[in-house]
Amino acid sequence: MRYYKSFILFSLLALVFVACDTDDLEKDIDALKDRVASVEAQVQRLNDEMNILRVALDGNKTITNYSINGDTYTLTLSNGETLTLTQGEVGDNYPSIDISEDGYWVIAGNKTEWRAKAKDGEDATITPQFKIDENPDADGKKYWWVSYDDSTWKVLENGLAEGENNNPPLINKVEVKDGYFNVTIGEQVYQIPVVEGLECAINAEGLVDGLWTIAGGVEASFSVKVNLADGDLVRVNAPADWNAKVSEYSAGATDVTVTLTPPITPSECTIVVEVTRGVNTASDQIKAKTISDSYWAEYQAGFDIKIGDVVINKFDYPNAELKGDGEEITAEGIYFIAKGAMVSLPNNSLKNLILIAENKSEHSKLITSSDKLSVEVNLLCKGIHLSGKTTRNYWFNLGGSKIIERLYFEECEIEIPDGKSFTYFSLGVGIKNFMINSCRISMSGYTETKALTFLALYTKTYSDITIKNNIFYCRTAGTYTNCTLMSLTAGQGNIDGNVVFDNNTFMNIFNHQNNYYVQVEFESGWSMKRNLVWYDNGAQGTTKAFISKAKDADKLNIINEDFAGNHVFTSLASSSIKLWKPFNSTPNPEFHNEIEMNLGTIPFEAGFSASEGKYTLKPEYQGIGATIE
Repeated sequence: MRYYKSFILFSLLALVFVACDTDDLEKDIDALKDRVASVEAQVQRLNDEMNILRVALDGNKTITNYSINGDTYTLTLSNGETLTLTQGEVGDNYPSIDISEDGYWVIAGNKTEWRAKAKDGEDATITPQFKIDENPDADGKKYWWVSYDDSTWKVLENGLAEGENNNPPLINKVEVKDGYFNVTIGEQVYQIPVVEGLECAINAEGLVDGLWTIAGGVEASFSVKVNLADGDLVRVNAPADWNAKVSEYSAGATDVTVTLTPPITPSECTIVVEVTRGVNTASDQIKAKTISDSYWAEYQAGFDIKIGDVVINKFDYPNAELKGDGEEITAEGIYFIAKGAMVSLPNNSLKNLILIAENKSEHSKLITSSDKLSVEVNLLCKGIHLSGKTTRNYWFNLGGSKIIERLYFEECEIEIPDGKSFTYFSLGVGIKNFMINSCRISMSGYTETKALTFLALYTKTYSDITIKNNIFYCRTAGTYTNCTLMSLTAGQGNIDGNVVFDNNTFMNIFNHQNNYYVQVEFESGWSMKRNLVWYDNGAQGTTKAFISKAKDADKLNIINEDFAGNHVFTSLASSSIKLWKPFNSTPNPEFHNEIEMNLGTIPFEAGFSASEGKYTLKPEYQGIGATIE
């Protein structure tokens, strides 16, 4: 009996210790939650403060209404935007933020290239945004990061977010006084007028990334939300050749209409609408651009023309030329090729070359008349129909020991010579950025002796590779092409960037030699999504895969979402191929290594042409494969 009592006492003591351990664990969890909440509060507060500072520096917004809940202000601006700002300490771990004497943002002690203040009547539109995340170059410690476009983030060199520093919060004080919302930053006080009911918010249909595009020479209009009182004035400011006017208005109006007739020639401008009440003015603005079918005309008008991440305009590249039919390109530079023209390229070793079609809706033709096409630094093509002949087994060549900066093809038609591979990148060659986007790529029919290669990679390191929204097709009617789309020789090369292989269409394009399209060890974070395979002949074997394998070190991170939405269609009622799959071998047990196969199904509307690579998808299959106008 004495033993029984001792056992009970021991058990109770054990429970006490377990309870203590549980309490400690709960305290640790609570402390972790508090730290996470503190970090989130710091980030939110700093971004809120930056938005308030943006409005204060802007100077063309008023506050139509505000409310206070404890330490939190909720502001409604004259353009309809709502901002919040919470006062009170949430930690002192902020990066330093300042504005230079000439009006540029100074972040963490470094002057940036981004303006904080308006200049020459043009508003400063960049508002830095911040986040806290791990810094891979600092053993994963938490650092402040900054973005100037809401998508690209850069770590702040002196922005350690762990521990404490001496940088104070950006905004020291806010108060509403004498009809103004006063914001104190350092020793400077910025004021935002508080004018109840003063509104000016533009509503233009068809805005894309804040840009309003309209036809040149054709009248167009947009509405502006207002709340007019007696004596209010509404004005629109635009260049004289845009012929802008405001509809009639009166007190009590809740919207007005702005009508414009832009010039026929390519033109771009900022349109500003102002509503003035007494000494206060509220305004809103949009950027407008006339639609043009000519890249050459837009270049002459000073517009930006983008090829991937490269921006071409006459200010940065003033010496572009327009080439006509029968002319040759014999030197490096930027060339526009005239509509309907056929231009030849006899020189096979130009280091820098940018080729752009004059007309947006019609490819300009470039004939390679040398034995091979080669470039050493950059080759960028937009809207070009590329064709030619070669006596070699490959058409496009990079030799020697070079690192190519960019190799881009966008909205092009690539007609690979009969029986030839597109590329041969020899030993020692590397490419920092490769992109082929929204192109039609045709290859000749099957030959018994070899498989054609589209993109052959060898010994050097390659960075980002983007193959997106393209149609690969066999132009020889009634047959198919035996092709490897991308090949990296095992053990001899490396890709240290990202690979995107999305929304491509393959029409009678196969690989019978290795049984997979892409001979690359795929890594986590790369993607192969929403691709479409179609065939009506030539398919062999019992299985077929897109990719050779996942990289062993990262195979557990290969997830289904990165390989979702791929489909195989065939008009054949039966096929020797019983299974299509993303990987030649399953990366991990949780990965769904099968691609949906649709026997006897044609996903295209009537009238499609497999040998021309042209089709329209049926409504139920929209979003799969490439979409090219």
